[in-house]
Amino acid sequence: MDQHFTIQDLKAFASSELPKDKSRALVAHFLRGCRTCQAQSAALWRSAEPVPEDGYDAAFDRVLATMDSGRNNSARNNGGRNRAASPGPLQEQAGVSAEVEGPELVEALLQRAWDIRHENLAEMRRTARLAVLTANSLRAEIYGAPQVADIRCRAAAGYGNACRVAGDLDEAQQALDRAAELLPRGTGDLQTRAQLYEFQGSLESARGHYEQALTALDAAYAIHMERGDRHMAGRALIAKGLHVNYTGQPREARRITQLGLEMVDEARDPGLVLSAIHNQLWFLLESGRAREARSLLGAHRDRLATGESQRLDLLWLDGRIKAGLRDEAGALRDLEAAEQGFTATGRTSRAASVKLDQAAVHLLLGNSDRALTLVRAAEEILSENGTSNSILMALAFVRRTLAEREVSAKFVLRLANVVRRGQREA
Repeated sequence: MDQHFTIQDLKAFASSELPKDKSRALVAHFLRGCRTCQAQSAALWRSAEPVPEDGYDAAFDRVLATMDSGRNNSARNNGGRNRAASPGPLQEQAGVSAEVEGPELVEALLQRAWDIRHENLAEMRRTARLAVLTANSLRAEIYGAPQVADIRCRAAAGYGNACRVAGDLDEAQQALDRAAELLPRGTGDLQTRAQLYEFQGSLESARGHYEQALTALDAAYAIHMERGDRHMAGRALIAKGLHVNYTGQPREARRITQLGLEMVDEARDPGLVLSAIHNQLWFLLESGRAREARSLLGAHRDRLATGESQRLDLLWLDGRIKAGLRDEAGALRDLEAAEQGFTATGRTSRAASVKLDQAAVHLLLGNSDRALTLVRAAEEILSENGTSNSILMALAFVRRTLAEREVSAKFVLRLANVVRRGQREA
């Protein structure tokens, strides 16, 4: 475990008097999440500007930005001679070399934030915010005012999207509003405009405003087509297919997704293609086309099983497919194994969703008592994980109805689909 730094070290760091090697070690210590040192240092770094509730984060972000800005300016003033072989704190956060700075560093931080979205939401959000701070430190006289406005717009949009992924929708909207203010000050870059539409569409969908989300994605698609980028246009269609499914139209969602797949360049983004195929499998299941889903999964299983997480997702799909084909025993075997795997890996919300699938299968077998136990367990887990009130109300209704009289397996399965869509949307 890291040793805590002394208050003298923290004061020296705040006043830029701490030796370079020790400063690097202290920054790494903070980034690993030591709340003791963070709490002690927050008061030292507060400036005259207001400090929000997350006072440490805001203060530390300013220190990081100031340190990196000073390092970059020093390197420029000395013709690059002072560039150390070791990267600075922002380069370390982005996972790039010491030579990466300016707009390239902002892009690297945004990419890093996106790459870790499935691993650490807090770190994803902090990294995206560091991209904003770095963009704000760029000087217009060096890079050009319109170009700086572009990169600041992309950073604000990226931070807004990170907030959306982390579940802070209000902060996400504020960041996207800021990006929209910066957009007309830039070069008129169409890709930046399209990205802003895509992020706004995802946020509208997260708020349940599906018509606004689809309108935004249509705008992004039109811009990409105007740019002549069929790959990005296809990507927008794949995103649209996912959002159409959130409105309860899985057949239309699959049609749109297939159109998108025909446009994208798999070599350019192989993960996008795999994600689209995975979406199509669920669209088929929700359309009641289990046999087609089985064929599609058989054709792509090896490509989709890229890791332990994906293996569990496929096991879940296998269980749902077998349930659709009325192989109840096989379905329960796969679903129970998937639930255990999700629980063991900390993906408890997914485990709860699989419990609902199991409940539906038990209802098909006439075992309403077991189904009720599973619904209660799923409700408890989802309640602890901050699931929306509308989902919890639906679960409570199913639980009460099951306790009093019969509920159809189809009804429970529909609810399981809604829960799963909400998890995928998040």
